[in-house]
Parts: sequence; structure tokens; C-alpha cells
Amino acid sequence: SPLRPADLAATRSRVAAPLSQTYRGLTLLAPPPPTQGLTTLAIMGILDRRTLPEDPAARTHLLVEAVKQAFLDRDRIADPDHVLVDPAALLAPARLDAKAAAIRADRALPWPHVVRHGDTVFFAATDAQGRCASVLQSTFFDWGSGVVVGDTGILWHNRGAGFATAPGHPNRIAPSKRPFYTLNPGIALKDGRPHLLYGTQGADGQPQTLAVLLSALIDRGLSPAEALAEPRFLLGRTFSDSRDSLKLEGSLGAWEIAALQALGHDIAELPALSPIFGCAGAIRIAPGGTEGAHDPRG
Repeated sequence: SPLRPADLAATRSRVAAPLSQTYRGLTLLAPPPPTQGLTTLAIMGILDRRTLPEDPAARTHLLVEAVKQAFLDRDRIADPDHVLVDPAALLAPARLDAKAAAIRADRALPWPHVVRHGDTVFFAATDAQGRCASVLQSTFFDWGSGVVVGDTGILWHNRGAGFATAPGHPNRIAPSKRPFYTLNPGIALKDGRPHLLYGTQGADGQPQTLAVLLSALIDRGLSPAEALAEPRFLLGRTFSDSRDSLKLEGSLGAWEIAALQALGHDIAELPALSPIFGCAGAIRIAPGGTEGAHDPRG
């Protein structure tokens, strides 16, 4: 086996301070690089600078364009032990101001995208003492790499697939380096205390699903069950659909789809409540009680 006792002995779990971003008076928390938690916070920071439209088509357009603006920086995220990634710079108010201002209400930004696959489970919990956990677990594909190390019973995950091979790329593969990866469960604080626990599976779709979910929970005041049932979008290629399009759930109205096409979005319509759009979960903690729900998509 290429895995030695010294490799296991040198493995350490890291306790890292979360990144934070204000959204509509709440403080959103996300894990730092090399996760894409920074991307989720950037999306919400961009949206915080815009008024959410009442019109469903205009609202979806704004969410999609905020995702695009945040994803433009995502390839800069890598292992901070090897590449200097300054989250504060990528979440700086002036940078988010510029990205929010770059969104056009009358036109979609042309979009290329590279897909990353995954296989992930989200769970969250809270108790009467106020302790909370928001957790994502993943082997990145159904059986990770599909390789069991010798007779140890240890299954190698497949997160190495997240590395780049291009010379000079911040996320280029190297020894003892952690790859960029997609997991980014979150907690939202209200007056300094946990208010929302949330997360989703879905690889590159995670920040997109979380943007839709958080906007529904915070901007529109929906319950966790209602917010999780809201129609979603997915920008870019997916596990079973190689088209680099904006995928919309069939539960959206035909007029909304037509309006988005008129703005220049390349639309692909998929069945309502398809697990392709992510399987999320959310808990809301409030003085009157705690309520939680899981995604009707799976």
C-alpha cells in the first residue's frame, strides 16, 4: 500500500475560524478556503447590495447573475497553506459593490462553466442548550475513488479530482496540498446567536441552491419547508446533462421562462423537484420555537 503509518500519524483535523458576511442584518458564516464557502458568501454579499425584485423572472435573473459574478473569482480559491488566498479581499465591500453594479437587469452575462461532480450528504442539529452543528460529508462520487487501501479498510475519497493540472494555476496538484472542494455548510447569526442552519449537496450547485434558499428564508420570510420547495435554477453542466445552460425546474411558469430567455439566458427546462437541483436542509431557531425541514427532492 502507498499509505504508510506515518501518513496517518501526520493527519490532523483543523479548527478554523469561519468566514462571515452580512446579509439583510444577519451574519452568515461559512467555512474558509479551500472550500467554496467564500463563493456562497460573495453571492449573498452581492445580493445584499441589490433590491430583490417582486417579479419572479427578474428575481431569478438577479440570483443567476449574482452567482456568475461570484463564480468569476472561484478559480482563485485553493489551499491557503500553498497559495495566498485573501478572503477579505474577495469579500471586500468595494469589490462586492463593483460586482453588484455589473449586473444588468436587461441582459444575461455570457457564461462558460466547468462542472465538478460530487456525492454528498448534509445534516444539521440543534439542542435545548443552543448547541448547533451544520455538517456536509462527502466521498466525492458514490464510492469515492473506488480504492480501498490494502487491508486497512480505509476508502480513499476522490477530492483529488478537484485539483487543476495547468501550470501556474492556484489549485494545481502538489504533494501535501489540499484541493479546492465544494462543501460549504452554513450558519446564520441573528444578534450574535444561531438563527439558521443550512446546507445542500450538489457540487458546483451548492452556492446556487443556498442563494435561492437563503433569499427565500430571509427576504421573503418563508418557512424552511416552503423555502425548500421553491423552484430552483442551476447554472452550468450537471452530472447527467453536459449542456452549459441555465437549467430551470418545470414548476416555474412558462411566462417566467420566456422572460429569462428574452434576457439572453440559454434555458434548459428540467422536471420539477429534480434532485439535480440539490437536496438541501434547513433549521430556523426562533424565540417561539425551532422548525426544520428536508428537501422534497430527495
